Amino acid sequence: MNDIFENWNKFVLNESSLSRLHRHISEHETAIITAFRNDPTDASDCTGNATAPSDEQNAYEINKERNRQLKAALLRKGYGVTRVDGSYIEDFGDLDKQKEVSEESFFVVNLKDTTDFNLVINKLGQMFCQDSVLMIPKGGTAAYLLGTNNSWPGLGKQEPVGEFTGGKEAEFMSRVKKRPFIFKEVREQERYSDLGRNARWAITKIAERVWNDG
Repeated sequence: MNDIFENWNKFVLNESSLSRLHRHISEHETAIITAFRNDPTDASDCTGNATAPSDEQNAYEINKERNRQLKAALLRKGYGVTRVDGSYIEDFGDLDKQKEVSEESFFVVNLKDTTDFNLVINKLGQMFCQDSVLMIPKGGTAAYLLGTNNSWPGLGKQEPVGEFTGGKEAEFMSRVKKRPFIFKEVREQERYSDLGRNARWAITKIAERVWNDG
């Protein structure tokens, strides 16, 4: 197993972006999750909790819609949600299937420090058939990948990835061989409470559908 531990995550951000992320990590539990998949219609590694894939649109359109649903579910829970753009290796370890996937991900902050944060992120990872979600305990130490489908690292299994380190171009979570996650852009954090009434209504309706389908 030792040879899989190598450079994993690297943030390429300006100092103010790193400072904001570091503050949230220091004060709250946080996580990184997406609904993007290279082939969102492939359910071969999904669990029984996964939402039914669709083949009526192209992969990009499906992924954008899935992320819209995921974001609504996160916001409705009262989490802070920051969009981050980057790429990673999907189906890591399967030489026939693994490939680099560009994706829109969400940096999620447990602003209210609710006790079910990890359970909710785990559930959403399974619902959107993710290989794993990145769980970051308060303070940024002992972060780990949590497997949320039957691909690597395995459903329910944890893979330690290290701790947050600052810097202009910093390793964020050390380190899994050939599984880079490079964040190229970080947007402003969004919160349900900051949205207008119509936006809150739309978010609520989308979130209800996500949880009812799951």
